[in-house]
Amino acid sequence: MTVSIPVREPPTSVPGDRVGLSKSVLAELGIGLGDSVAVEGAHSVAAPAVAVDDGARAVFLPERLRRTAGVEPGEAATVSASDPPVASTVTLRLRQSIDLERSEDAIRRRLDRRVVADGDAFEVTRLGGALTLRFDVRDVAPSSPAVVGDETEITVATDDGTPTVVTERPDGPGADVVPTATFERLRETVATRFDAADAFESAGYSTLGLLFHGPRGSGKTTLVEGVAAATGATLVRVSAARLRGERAGDRADQLDRVAESVAPGEPTVVLLDDLEALGVDDGGSALADRFRSTVDELRGGDRTVVIGATTDPSAVPSALRRGGRFDREVAVEPLTTTERGAALEALCEGASLAVDVDFESIAARLNGYVFADLAVLVDAALERTVRRDGRSTIRMSDFDAALDGIEPTGLREVTVEFPAVGWDEVGGLEPAKRELVRAVYWPLEYADQFAEMGIDPPSGVLLHGPPGTGKTLLARAAASLSDANFISVNGPELLDKYVGASEQAVRDLFATARENAPAVVFFDEVDAISPKRRGDDTGAGERVVSQLLTELDGLEPLTDVVVIAATNRPDNIDEALLRPGRIEKAVETPLPDRDARREILEIHAREMPAAADVDLDAVADRTVGYSGGDLAALVREAGLLAIEDAVVGDGPATDSTVGRDHFERALAETSPSTGDGRDDAARSETDRPAE
Repeated sequence: MTVSIPVREPPTSVPGDRVGLSKSVLAELGIGLGDSVAVEGAHSVAAPAVAVDDGARAVFLPERLRRTAGVEPGEAATVSASDPPVASTVTLRLRQSIDLERSEDAIRRRLDRRVVADGDAFEVTRLGGALTLRFDVRDVAPSSPAVVGDETEITVATDDGTPTVVTERPDGPGADVVPTATFERLRETVATRFDAADAFESAGYSTLGLLFHGPRGSGKTTLVEGVAAATGATLVRVSAARLRGERAGDRADQLDRVAESVAPGEPTVVLLDDLEALGVDDGGSALADRFRSTVDELRGGDRTVVIGATTDPSAVPSALRRGGRFDREVAVEPLTTTERGAALEALCEGASLAVDVDFESIAARLNGYVFADLAVLVDAALERTVRRDGRSTIRMSDFDAALDGIEPTGLREVTVEFPAVGWDEVGGLEPAKRELVRAVYWPLEYADQFAEMGIDPPSGVLLHGPPGTGKTLLARAAASLSDANFISVNGPELLDKYVGASEQAVRDLFATARENAPAVVFFDEVDAISPKRRGDDTGAGERVVSQLLTELDGLEPLTDVVVIAATNRPDNIDEALLRPGRIEKAVETPLPDRDARREILEIHAREMPAAADVDLDAVADRTVGYSGGDLAALVREAGLLAIEDAVVGDGPATDSTVGRDHFERALAETSPSTGDGRDDAARSETDRPAE
């Protein structure tokens, strides 16, 4: 049933994405609150209905829906019940050229349970309203309109006013690209292909295909543009992600334009960007098939270098990753300290800088940062400057403050931190500290000396000892000493019941560490993922051990990446993992002796308001068998008892001071947590002379 009724301005009770109807009209149409209705003017729009307690026979349309339907207040519109299907896919077009990272959840929340149709427009606000993203609905499948549900795939294509296929002649000599090792390697490869084109053509290799991969924001597109400029080549670029938002016919036309844009005999660099958007269907999609034929056509020409760029090479169809298409693979190397400093200086060109700004010092603290992260850091520092006094002179303190809120892109999906733990916070364990300095700090700090000696540094260290003896603290301190990113992994987290998932998690972990070197990868409870293998074992444990061995054997070198593993059950670890070249250095973390216990107690009681009668030497004498964790718990318990005495009771609260009696009571309520510690404590009690 349909009704023709006038359009009216809605009251404030009608949300901007709902249609308001009086109860009588709802009853006439036979629909309830929340059911979908279709309103047809010049165009059709569908949205859930809400009741308007007005009594008027009218449809109350918010401005956005009126604009989409093409009607104005006072005009008549046709209203009917609507029962749209659930959309399988919805393709959106973003009207601005903006990075959509971290906006996916906001888009899905905005569209959840909403009826959408081709041509609809909607907005998503971010950052407390500071950023508004405006979208048009480009395509809805299987039919329009449809409801956006949990299973609906939402695809966003950016429309920044530029054509899908871009052909340009970048300015030379390097298009303002910061010279990095990756840029030089790529430029040399492309320049050689063009400079010796006749030699390559006579040998039957007139074109070259490169798969160029690196983290999001690492500057892949900019690097390729710079290489094209440096070699005097024409650049033709197209994005697979943008093409995915096109209609099927448009995709073929755009890819035809790519091949047509390559002039015969002219040096040309073709950039096929965002290849991960094709998926790993190996030809199951029309877009992937069309991309393959385009690459084949381009490789049939001459003086052409075809570069496919992606953030995840494993997500690119394997049919593209073979000889004759993308013959070689080039990874974006992590930025060195010098390169990060040069990039920061280039990004700050034109900005007013205080005399205390030291780019070299800042760059030394930015391990794992890519070009995009550096740009965000500079922007955050400038924002803090303007907020402080309305001026734009950036100080060193602005960069220091900005660093606290900026996280490297490549490390957002792993547990990572830059630990600020010094050796003075680790009591005792002097032999273990020495071995970690040799195995972790020296290879990262004195790599040249290792090269001169012609030796490889240890690839891994195993810390073993009873629980609570400071294994994790030692690993964090070693990473802090080396200014390295600290990636902590709890062994059982890598285990997955699905075949291949655990191995993929290990591969991803080491790939992230390589991209964000220097890095320390810390495996806690490593015995959980590397148990001794048996001949009949085909479970996840054996697969993870095999993958770990593959990564540590260095098929892809672990440059500036150190592995530290910790366990209290070293006998349970597969022996193959502990041989030289893998986790070869075993370092024991025993229960602390008397002097170490005294040092640990002093570290934990450093900030504690202690009375003059507290004798930590006496406490150290009476804590035989205690681990470092047990001693920390003892000091904490003494502090809690002091707080309890200060705040509990009928009298007013007093200042909390830890006295000797609090430690006495804490000693009575605590004991060694390990079996070895309890045995040592018992022997000490037996050996103590009778009073």
